[in-house]
Amino acid sequence: MIIGLGNPGNTYDDTRHNIGWTCTEKIIAKYGTKKYKNKLAFYSEAEISGKKILLVIPLTYINRSGYAVDLLKSEFSIQTKNIIVITDDIRLRVGRIKIKSSGGDGGHNGIKSIISALGSQKFMRIRIGVGEPKNQKEHVNYVLSKIPKEEKIILNESIEDSIKAIELLLESGIEKSMNKYNGK
Repeated sequence: MIIGLGNPGNTYDDTRHNIGWTCTEKIIAKYGTKKYKNKLAFYSEAEISGKKILLVIPLTYINRSGYAVDLLKSEFSIQTKNIIVITDDIRLRVGRIKIKSSGGDGGHNGIKSIISALGSQKFMRIRIGVGEPKNQKEHVNYVLSKIPKEEKIILNESIEDSIKAIELLLESGIEKSMNKYNGK
């Protein structure tokens, strides 16, 4: 299961916080079949690198993403270790990708919600760097602001690299994907 974090509604389109959502929409466009909707998420089934995958975009706000993830994990009998979450990361420079096999929430409330709902940190993450605000007190406004044109070009390349990283991860394992894409 691949989950792209973001907030629902047109207000949040093209914001830094929705980079995971945007990436997952592109994966659905490339690989997905019919798009389904339940009370907590849009989802689509796909085959990527020979593996059947559930692509998920939670319709909850980021801070409540865990509810949707846990519901679909149970409904489709998915093991926690087979979950990949795509999210923004203000601690990474704009465009940098960081793949992890597990870990803490890193201060990200969406990841914190998923860890709480699943009762485990043992799921994979693809973090896409969106940079950080000059003033740390502006953190919320920064991630919820529209992506400037010059950053959008860089982030679109990062989304494409993230999709390739997922393909490699599913085909050859997380280590190969981390070795190739971490630090790019």
